Amino acid sequence: MLARCVICGKRAAGRCRYCGDTLCAEHLPPEKHWCVAYYDVSSADEDIDMRSEIKSGEISPVISSFNIFSHNFSLLLLIAMSVSFVLQLIYPPYTDLLILKPAYLIERPWTLVTHIFLHSGFEHFFFNMLFLAFFAPVLERAVGNKNFLAVFLISGIAAGAGWCLTTSNPLSGVLGASGALCGVFGALAVLMPRMKIYLFFLIPMEMWLAAILFALYDFLFAFAPVSDHIAHTAHLSGLFIGMLAGEILRRRHHRVMPIY
Repeated sequence: MLARCVICGKRAAGRCRYCGDTLCAEHLPPEKHWCVAYYDVSSADEDIDMRSEIKSGEISPVISSFNIFSHNFSLLLLIAMSVSFVLQLIYPPYTDLLILKPAYLIERPWTLVTHIFLHSGFEHFFFNMLFLAFFAPVLERAVGNKNFLAVFLISGIAAGAGWCLTTSNPLSGVLGASGALCGVFGALAVLMPRMKIYLFFLIPMEMWLAAILFALYDFLFAFAPVSDHIAHTAHLSGLFIGMLAGEILRRRHHRVMPIY
């Protein structure tokens, strides 16, 4: 079977040496497809421009520092969830107010969003923040700040809704950013399917295969006879919505792609 371009479906002319995608001659250059190399270079150029403007006095260091936060939603989310976790530790009623429980969803609809910023313990918090630090900046650089935030929040809301629709105990609460982060992972699996990651920091694997394995794992344990106290249906819901968002963004990117 002939290899096809992941952007347009035409016969592939080669494989990108940066991200590994198979692409036709038109889309092979990094600037013509979802390539980590292209967005890393673009970000570096913006940083150089910013530094030159600071030296010339056009932008003050204070404004520059603010721009680092205002244009880095990944960092802002990490800070927000860190602050939220500290509040959980020092004021336990805070968790009860913001956790998502299906039985009380009509009375407390905001919990579809706020549950994303809560965690059940240090281990849960640490690994979610590690995942966020690794994958969120990659997606944000590729699709832009607003699109990244939309993918994150919509996937998190969908994860909560998926849990509400599938749990057998409406009084069982769900919390954590895992569903939203599954959405980030799903979007990357669609936009950069050949990007290499290291499973458990040891096993090299392409994004598309890792997404399939994670989905199979969650699917099998979602219907296991003994619960492991993990919201697997929330993970699956977030992953599905993230992949759908990734496909929408990929098609939009293809339509507006400049002709060089």
